[in-house]
Amino acid sequence: MITPDTAAKWRSGARFDQMAAALIGVVAILAAVLAVIHTNYSLVSTRAQLDGSRLAADIAARISTTSLAGDLGTYGSDEAVLQLEMQGMDRAIAAGQAGEPGAAAIGAAEYEASKALRVALDETQKTVGGTPLDVYAANLVTTTNDHFLAEVTEQNHQVDVAGDAGSRDRTSVLGLSFLALAGVLTGLAAVLREGRAGWIALLAASGIVGWALILSVLAVI
Repeated sequence: MITPDTAAKWRSGARFDQMAAALIGVVAILAAVLAVIHTNYSLVSTRAQLDGSRLAADIAARISTTSLAGDLGTYGSDEAVLQLEMQGMDRAIAAGQAGEPGAAAIGAAEYEASKALRVALDETQKTVGGTPLDVYAANLVTTTNDHFLAEVTEQNHQVDVAGDAGSRDRTSVLGLSFLALAGVLTGLAAVLREGRAGWIALLAASGIVGWALILSVLAVI
């Protein structure tokens, strides 16, 4: 004959086993979900960091190139070529009127040089690759303010994406750590069984799993 105390103990043991089994299942499912979240946001963060670094390097190259081009007179070359052309013409005319063949030859040389420079400058400014500049170098030289602003905006966006993805990645890793602790406590409860210590370990594991669930939600919203 089964006594009431024995029946109560059996019911308590059954509830303990059911709760432990359910908890193990929840831990396994949450661990799989958090692992996927961790992998996804880790890749997103890494890709955004690489894109942000690439854009930062490209912006720095554009700033250096445009600054150097300005120092070398690329953006004032039209005026310089025109000045050389006018100077050559004036010198040649004045030398011809004064009967100075040497000065006339210098003026003619300056005029011819200005025409050659004009051709070279036009080729450089209109190039899309090949001679005299390759595609990337030509793109650097012809950078506009709008291009700068667009690239800086995109670089800032990639930095924000990397920061957000990194934060979500860290949240998912914290959730996985909580699940690991919950798994240890569940195993301890299985050893201690349905005594007071076993129930304490099982309930503590349940609470930690609840926090892991909250972290998994925070990682995706």
